[in-house]
Amino acid sequence: MGLLGTLIGGGLGFMFFGPLGAILGGALGSNIDLDGGSRPHPGANRPGQGWGTRPGGRVDPLQAQQIFLVAMISLAAKVAKADGRVTPEEVASFDQFLRTNLGMPADERRIAARIFNEARDSAIPSSEFTAQIRQTIGRHSQRLHDLVTLLVGIALADGVMHPAEEDLIRTIARDLGLGDQAFQEALAMFRPEQNLASAYATLGLEPGATDAEVRKSYRRLAKEYHPDIMANKGLGEDFQKFAEEKMRAVNGAYAAIKEARGF
Repeated sequence: MGLLGTLIGGGLGFMFFGPLGAILGGALGSNIDLDGGSRPHPGANRPGQGWGTRPGGRVDPLQAQQIFLVAMISLAAKVAKADGRVTPEEVASFDQFLRTNLGMPADERRIAARIFNEARDSAIPSSEFTAQIRQTIGRHSQRLHDLVTLLVGIALADGVMHPAEEDLIRTIARDLGLGDQAFQEALAMFRPEQNLASAYATLGLEPGATDAEVRKSYRRLAKEYHPDIMANKGLGEDFQKFAEEKMRAVNGAYAAIKEARGF
């Protein structure tokens, strides 16, 4: 069973309040028990009033993975609507991205579509979603970078990124506490051409980085996308294919830089 299936199957526990809880409750129905009690409206808690963390601020790995996935879908809907409307082609492209890039089966994609539609039609701004995910799993900064990367991939799934989509993704990156380089790093992964500028961006570096910094960044990313590390920091099996693509991009970038520098 995938991450979205566990939501239906009772895996919510105390997890979702705040804006993501409102989206999830609207998408899955008011009969879903979000905290083991009888809370009638999962979005009743507003920002700053407890968003799925255990005492002491801990989030267990399964819940971190669920939060990440629901946030990605909700933000993808906001990006798709950034130019004023969501076309059937954009919906089809999103479904194809889930199928091709994440390997998500049809039953899981149907749940994703309900969450996507709820977020698309919601008046909740993207800034509330980013605030919630930053509070819950923001200490794993690479997961925030991954979120931006996935949004770029979804925006490019139909072959073009509308300027309004780009502006919103850049805003989301800033709201997550990331610099503009996070957007450039994400864009580099989905551009077929490989050049040194995109290679440095893929490793999260500037061209002036030292050889030691290049090696350190590569080692960090190679470790980050190990399956065990991913699972504990918010990316579950649903994102295994994405992680493999990320590592291919990282390996290609590192090889290009090594060749250019001769080390």
